[in-house]
Amino acid sequence: METDLTETGDKLELSCIGKYNQADLLRLIDQISEARSRNPEVRKCLMDALSAEIQLGGIGEFFVGEYAAKRLGGMKIAVLALPGQISNLLENTAYNRGLKIRMSTTREDAEAWLAE
Repeated sequence: METDLTETGDKLELSCIGKYNQADLLRLIDQISEARSRNPEVRKCLMDALSAEIQLGGIGEFFVGEYAAKRLGGMKIAVLALPGQISNLLENTAYNRGLKIRMSTTREDAEAWLAE
């Protein structure tokens, strides 16, 4: 597992490589939350998980989505992932709890959505 976090203006960019489990994603959410605490202007995040292997299962996706909504509420998060890598359960859980989140397979789509 390798994560690179960079901050540019009001946006964080994360690059995730390797295997990630539920605990790893919770730590990643905490890192995003801490970065936002240091710089309140940060309102957007692009997480590139195209080179990551995420292993959650249904209950894990629900829990991560719920945790993300609690910790990152008020942000707009775009997640780049391969089809089937993360199901809609994580996205729907977070969205239904107030987090603006969108799964995408292309950087162009993710960037366009974040710019809206």
